[in-house]
This record gives sequence, C-alpha cells and structure tokens, in this order.
Amino acid sequence: MNDFPAIRLLKRHGYTLAAAAALAVPLGALLLFLCGWAWPILPAGIVGGALVYLLARSYVELIHIITEMLLPQ
Repeated sequence: MNDFPAIRLLKRHGYTLAAAAALAVPLGALLLFLCGWAWPILPAGIVGGALVYLLARSYVELIHIITEMLLPQ
C-alpha cells in the first residue's frame, strides 16, 4: 500500500473528501446567486451537490473494495 499514496489517501479520508466536494457545489451555487444569477441556480446547486456526493461516495467505496481484494495488507 506504500506504493499507492493516492489510494491510501482516498481510503483514509475518502468519505470526508466526498462530503467536502458535495458541499462545495451548493455553496458555489449560493455564491453565484448572491452575485446576481437567477434563483434556479439554488435548487440546481442542491441537486448537483447530492449527485456529486453519490458519485464521490460510490468511488470511495470502489476504492475500498479494490484495496481489500487486490492489495496486500
């Protein structure tokens, strides 16, 4: 596992990184709304954040499966 630092990082902190990425989307949408964009950007940011969380979390779970099955402990 020492040969794969990115895999090790995702295995240790993957769920936190997925949550941070998911929160960045609605916060970005809120920032755009405050800068003058139309109001539909807010629900789009919420839906986009949920989709980013789902995709990021599934990627982290795949990393866990791969490391448990293929990499020696």
